[in-house]
Amino acid sequence: MIAEAEQAKKALARIKAGAKTEELKSSTLVACLSKNSATKTATSVLNGVNSLLGGNKVNRLEKENAQLHREVDDLNDQIERLHTDMQRLKDTHARELNRTNEQHQQEVSNLKRLLDKAYRWFPSFKRFLNMERECLEYGFNEEQTDNLLNGQRINYSGWLHSNEYRRNVLANNVTAQVIMDAKRNLFLHINETPITQWFKEQFGIGQEQRRGLRR
Repeated sequence: MIAEAEQAKKALARIKAGAKTEELKSSTLVACLSKNSATKTATSVLNGVNSLLGGNKVNRLEKENAQLHREVDDLNDQIERLHTDMQRLKDTHARELNRTNEQHQQEVSNLKRLLDKAYRWFPSFKRFLNMERECLEYGFNEEQTDNLLNGQRINYSGWLHSNEYRRNVLANNVTAQVIMDAKRNLFLHINETPITQWFKEQFGIGQEQRRGLRR
C-alpha cells in the first residue's frame, strides 16, 4: 500500500510538471503571437499613413497639373485673340491706306485737270510758274520771288547759281527784276541785263571767246 501511494505521488508530480511545461509553452506562444500581431498592426498603420500621405501628394500634383493646363489654355486663347486683333488692325490699316491713296490720286488728278484748264484759259500762268521755279533755282527765296513775279525791282546780295554753267557767283548789291516782253514772255534781269548774259560776264565767258578769236 505504501509503495502504491509513492507511485501515485510520483505520477501526480509528473502530471503537474507537464502541466507547467505546457503552460509555459502556451504563454510563450501567446507572447509571440501578440508580438507578431503588434508588428503587423504597426506595419499596417505605417503603410496606411504612407499610402495616405502619398495619395494626398498625388492628388495635389494632379490638381496643380490641371491648374497649369488651364493656365496654358488661357494663355493660348489670349495669344489667339491677340493674333486675331493684330490681323484685324492690319486689315483695317491696309483699307485705310488704300482709301488714302485713292483719295490722293483723285486729288492729284483733279489738280492736274485744273492746271490744264488754267494753262488753256491763262497762257501766261504757265510762264509765271516756270519763272517762279527758275528764280528759286537761281537762289532767291520765296518772298523775293513773289516780289519779282509782281514786277517789283529788288536789291540782292548773295550767291546766285547758274544751272547752265553749274557754277555759283557772288552778287554784291545787284538789282533784280522780271521783265515781260511784247509777247508776254518773262525774263529775269540782273542790273538791267538778262541773267544768262550777266552770268557770262561774271564768268568771263565772252572774254575768253574773244581772246580765242584774236589768237
